[in-house]
Amino acid sequence: MPRKNEKSSESASMMAELYELSIPGQLIGKEVIDASARKIGVVRNVKLTFPPAKINVIIKGLDVEFQIPMDSISTVGGVVQLKEAIKQAEELEIRDVARLREEIAKEISAYLG
Repeated sequence: MPRKNEKSSESASMMAELYELSIPGQLIGKEVIDASARKIGVVRNVKLTFPPAKINVIIKGLDVEFQIPMDSISTVGGVVQLKEAIKQAEELEIRDVARLREEIAKEISAYLG
């Protein structure tokens, strides 16, 4: 009996990273505070992946960069408040936040040419 060609079960997925042109913007460049009330980083960008549709926020901290699902965010206002404590990130000081924002702004400028 002839065998049918087996199709790969892998599906193609797409990914996009979103930035804003002003730092801090509506989300990019805002301070991130975890559930323990610690400043842990600054929002670097938003990453969209599909299928299936996933939205993650990329957070830049001191010598660490990590992503969290959008539904881990409690509120967005003057800062981004998370629903959980993030143990992998050191607490930031105000000067660290300013430096990280500057790094993100330079990265976006370099990307835009």
